[in-house]
Amino acid sequence: MDAIQFLGTGGTRTQTQGTTCVRVSKHCVIDAGNLINTFGDDVFTIEHIFLTHSHLDHIIDIPFLADLFVTQKSIALKIYGLKETLDDLRQFIFNHRIWPNFEEINLIGHTDKTIELIEISLEEPSLIDDITLTPFKTNHTDGSCGYKIEKNGSGILFTADTYKCSRVWELLDENPHIHTLVTEVSFPSSFVKLAYDSKHLTPALLNEELRQCKRKDFSVYTMHLKALFAPTIIHELNTLGLLKNGGKVLKDNDQIKF
Repeated sequence: MDAIQFLGTGGTRTQTQGTTCVRVSKHCVIDAGNLINTFGDDVFTIEHIFLTHSHLDHIIDIPFLADLFVTQKSIALKIYGLKETLDDLRQFIFNHRIWPNFEEINLIGHTDKTIELIEISLEEPSLIDDITLTPFKTNHTDGSCGYKIEKNGSGILFTADTYKCSRVWELLDENPHIHTLVTEVSFPSSFVKLAYDSKHLTPALLNEELRQCKRKDFSVYTMHLKALFAPTIIHELNTLGLLKNGGKVLKDNDQIKF
């Protein structure tokens, strides 16, 4: 793949839009907000899921994927995340109460378990297919992260959900080969307290944050808009001139080339 594909871009699941899910290579995705509907019969090609955090809109298809894989696959589905994220999956999802614990259930006819939860560390890269994914700390939940996505000397910075976060701007200034920032804008600027309480951005907050960055030569794409407020958010983004250098508000199935 010479591009990453946004399978889900919404801040809320609707009839026409899924939640956060990004295909970065043939076998690898970031987050699982819209896997089954978009992959269709190719869903069994998924081998690696890197998680940004454990909120439902980012993990919702993982239990159903495990349910499909247990009788059809011969190798475990590898799920990567920071310790806090994996602890949440074990405690609240794969606990034999909300869902079977597929970390303990073998694939039918094989020795591998159905899923394998793999702890990653901040700023330590992982090479999957021909893509390098490096997690960095974001300001959203305990155990939340974004990813630096790199291939052939080119990079895309994906924050996923975050509030104000100085590490985003440090990474952009430190890595001139990163040509694109993909970040979230969840609420209109009038919802400043809700944005703070839920640790999300508004157009006004993004505008403030962009001023921290010395570079001005990267494209800015946004996603995770709450559907009820999307027209207002888009108007504010355009008025403030935040969709820089060819950027846009992302929709499901949009792509960004390396």
